[in-house]
Amino acid sequence: MRNDLDGNDLFSYIMLLQTAPSPKKYIVCEGDSDCAVLDPHINDYTCETIPGYGKNSVLEAMLIAEQRNLRDIAALIDRDWEKDRLPVSSLAVKTDFYDIDATVFYSGDVCRRVVGAFCDREEVRKFIGLGSWDSPLEPVTELAFPIGILRKLNFEGGWGIRFSDTPFREVALAGARGVDIERTVLSAIERSKKPRVGISDVASIVDIATDAMAEVDDKPAYCCGHDLNGALAYLMTSKWRGRINRTSLERAMRAAFSCKELFSTTLHTALPSALNCISSEVFTCE
Repeated sequence: MRNDLDGNDLFSYIMLLQTAPSPKKYIVCEGDSDCAVLDPHINDYTCETIPGYGKNSVLEAMLIAEQRNLRDIAALIDRDWEKDRLPVSSLAVKTDFYDIDATVFYSGDVCRRVVGAFCDREEVRKFIGLGSWDSPLEPVTELAFPIGILRKLNFEGGWGIRFSDTPFREVALAGARGVDIERTVLSAIERSKKPRVGISDVASIVDIATDAMAEVDDKPAYCCGHDLNGALAYLMTSKWRGRINRTSLERAMRAAFSCKELFSTTLHTALPSALNCISSEVFTCE
């Protein structure tokens, strides 16, 4: 039922909240997991996060709020690839990276701390050294980046195939130097309910994806948080003697997102600005 909410429903709910004896400022997020990143840092006395259960409903609600000149409401939305189908209100703040989980992944020392807590230190050091990497972020990005490009092409081309939950154990290249594009596309087709492309299209898709990847300089910008955490979980369990699945890893990463990391993002200043207030009315991090 939550997924059936549209922007009008969401806006009406926010208005209902503001009739309370002590109304707060509200940050509307796309989902519960986005709220979970912000909540540990939110000043509960003056601010609250609300899950909007979908980007379109959040964007619609913010457009209504902007039209009514309301300033106690703001939204946090995924940057994606600037693929928004609706206009983006000035009350909507975009994540620094693809989505909130990607922003967490690339912020400060979150990834290093989580890897250090769950994995064998010597195995991590050996793997990073053999790959001439500087940190765990790099091999994870190499694995997630091709999936991000394929997601974008899938969205633009209407292929109707599923790249979420890509089985990195089956498609990762040796040393985490990316993924086998052909196997990745075949896996996506096999896991799709109603694909609009088939096996005969795979070679063409591989060529398109390879060309698109070659044109990108900023790889992290294309990495979805779920893919990053899926790739990291694969490396942690198969290479670094860690025991964790992607869902638990995502929660651990969010929990490791400290005030220091929040300060390193644009969210710390952009959200209070959108709410037309000072930072302490939104965050406890000072």
